[in-house]
Amino acid sequence: MKIVHAPTEIAGQMGMLCEGLRSKGHEVNGYNWFMNYLKYTEHIVSTDAYELMKLVDQVTDYSDVIHFHNGNTFLSNNNDLPYIANKNKKMVMHHWGNDVRTVKMVSETNPYSLPPSYLTDEEIHKSLTHFSSYIDTAIVQDHEMLPYVKEYYKNVHVLPLACNTKRFEARFPSPDNKIPKIIHAPTNREFKGSTFVDAAITTLKKESNLQFDYQKIEKLSHAQALKMYLEADIIIDQLLCGTYGMLSVEAMAMGKVVVAYIRDDVRLAIPEYLPIVSATPSTLDEVLRILIKDPVSRYNIGVASRRFVEAYHDTSIVVDKLCSIYAR
Repeated sequence: MKIVHAPTEIAGQMGMLCEGLRSKGHEVNGYNWFMNYLKYTEHIVSTDAYELMKLVDQVTDYSDVIHFHNGNTFLSNNNDLPYIANKNKKMVMHHWGNDVRTVKMVSETNPYSLPPSYLTDEEIHKSLTHFSSYIDTAIVQDHEMLPYVKEYYKNVHVLPLACNTKRFEARFPSPDNKIPKIIHAPTNREFKGSTFVDAAITTLKKESNLQFDYQKIEKLSHAQALKMYLEADIIIDQLLCGTYGMLSVEAMAMGKVVVAYIRDDVRLAIPEYLPIVSATPSTLDEVLRILIKDPVSRYNIGVASRRFVEAYHDTSIVVDKLCSIYAR
């Protein structure tokens, strides 16, 4: 099968899916026009909107499947969709969060408010209506995102985040370590609930009977950040969204204890045991207090975390699911 992914790399996912699809014998190209300090570049071509625009004819004629990401297509105004549809090409739209997460739906599904998307609710509705006029199939990463798109597309599939577990060394928290290292690495402080993390850490530092190291990581490349995560025992991800992101997946692949707020409906929809320790803004200090005092529990959770990623998020498993979506 000839497959093209474009045009927005989110958390290294486009590159990992391209790599995984190639390993299954497919011909795959990935094009990314979105650059940031995380510097995801593996297995894809870095480009810009102008250069990608010149490839529309060539790429469309080449492809059996065109897999778009993050509410973007080859053209910045998405006006290439009628052209591609008229050529009877199969298309998939992979939504990643802020491209579809409306203020209205967040207020109906989540107990915590989130910072608004870079699009208004009206703009999101308009774009989803446009996409679904030409694209039958959408993909989201979990059940937290389903409500935002399910009323638009004929088919919506949940595809877990992909992680090449073989690239991650598992370094489990030592059951003998009395001073655990805690890391929080926000890419967006407001979205991650970092103010609540700061407050919880401040509270815990005042308790003389607790010993721990704490480090906040910001504005580092992905490769630099991964080296620092490996030294952690506990990694705090996001406290407001109700689900977990790529930081959590990579931390679990390293055998770390991950703390994040996981909504009950999201947890119940996962067919495997999810070892993430759930915490809300109001319970984070108590959750961390328990983990700091219990090194054996930290070790056991770390082992369970690695096993979970291998069973649910490994790239090979995720790509098999993606191929079954394409086959439909």
